[in-house]
Amino acid sequence: MQYLLSSSQMKDLDRRCAEEFGLPSRVLMETAGKGCADLIAAQYPQWLQGRTCILCGRGNNGGDGAVIARWLDQGGCEVVILRIGKGDLSPDAKANLELCRALGIPILQISSLEDLPLLEEIVSDSDLVIDAIFGTGFHGEPDDFHLTLFEVVNTSASRVIAVDIPSGLDADTGWCSEAIYADATLCIASLKLGHVLGYGREVCGPTSFVPIGIPHFYYHGLPGVKLFTEEDFCPPMRHPDSHKNDFGKVYIFGGVPGYTGASLLAAKGALRAGAGYVWLLHRPELQPFYFIRLTEALSLSIPENSRAMPDSKQLASLLGEASAVLIGPGLGRDSYSLRLLEIALRQVKKPLVVDADGLNLIADNPSLLKYLARPNILITPHWGEFSRLAGIPKDSLETDCLSPLREFVARHQAHVLLKSHFSVYHDGESTIVNSSGNDGLATGGSGDVLAGIITSFLAQGLSIPEAAINASFLLGRTAEKLAARRGTPSILPSDVADNLFAGDE
Repeated sequence: MQYLLSSSQMKDLDRRCAEEFGLPSRVLMETAGKGCADLIAAQYPQWLQGRTCILCGRGNNGGDGAVIARWLDQGGCEVVILRIGKGDLSPDAKANLELCRALGIPILQISSLEDLPLLEEIVSDSDLVIDAIFGTGFHGEPDDFHLTLFEVVNTSASRVIAVDIPSGLDADTGWCSEAIYADATLCIASLKLGHVLGYGREVCGPTSFVPIGIPHFYYHGLPGVKLFTEEDFCPPMRHPDSHKNDFGKVYIFGGVPGYTGASLLAAKGALRAGAGYVWLLHRPELQPFYFIRLTEALSLSIPENSRAMPDSKQLASLLGEASAVLIGPGLGRDSYSLRLLEIALRQVKKPLVVDADGLNLIADNPSLLKYLARPNILITPHWGEFSRLAGIPKDSLETDCLSPLREFVARHQAHVLLKSHFSVYHDGESTIVNSSGNDGLATGGSGDVLAGIITSFLAQGLSIPEAAINASFLLGRTAEKLAARRGTPSILPSDVADNLFAGDE
């Protein structure tokens, strides 16, 4: 898996390269700038047919831009540099701008709102704009000058390439109020958290990696976040001589009347993900419905006591046969549902996935939070469910989702898969971000399919972290394949379930 570095981690690696490995910042800047110039020439030659405008800030990101300008100029490209902002330049940025000046590359100053008509003129007359204003050092809100600058760039017809990270985007959280939207981003040395979290994927566009000579062993054992990609995907193994008992028994608690679709989607996800058996446990009055709707999955009425409530002893005996259990999709939030959840949290010894209404019930009954510390339990909240569990505003997750996730896990010793347009798994030791998915999954029922896949993978022997992140990737990758054929608006959760592991067309 690839590392996702914070801005401070990247700064520390640069420092170590200088102090321990004899690679000073000027050498790293030269390597980064030339690598970017070479990559642009190789991957985007059609964008270099006319003039290239390079926006250089005061810091080292601006220095990278100056190096790019010099190498593109040497390659025969028409280049103009716009020096953005007031104040002193970093020493390396100043030195590289002076080299550009010595080569006769035009350098124009854009320092205030009064200079923006010149910016607009240059940008509109350029085929390519290279954003080297802020880099990873930006946090907070852009001022009026930069807001207007961003608008000029974003509304132009020019192609935009960002150096390391688009200006205005927080490299640690992926949050931005306004930013330059890039057609491509060149990630220097390593991907940053902001490339994939928050608005990162939307703002960055396609990303490419530019190595700068940081020793590979500097990354070994680096604490932090990793990105799960297709190369990491490793679903449960299957052998030709296997039989159904080798792939586990999944038990899913069915829904209340009117919400039965969620449990059916979860069951379909579990079956399509390879579970040997899937049992759907339902309220007795729903037996005729599930008898008609279920084919491959099995159904069983929840055993009840004399008060028509779930019977703890009979359920414990029944659930003892399970390889993994799912509770929550369409469960309901009445006293019957709460009783089922309490029994599951207390008595299930095998892996237990808690989703949807199961999470809402925990939020409504905080005394149940203590069960999340059990090592066999995984919770899979989306942002709304997590905000209720953690007691925080949902909007706060937009600016930074990792910090509250880490705080929640540390407080409750929980295993959490936090779902949004990206998914993050965290258990206090591992933090893994899933790289796949699209807006085709923004439909009710997608989370139910995912919960079924996770439970299926657990039943087949994967660990909780393995099951959570592999299932997330599979769901997202399947949606991407479907989008290539039909577009995202028409993708249904059942489509995703039916096409798991399907090949490319």
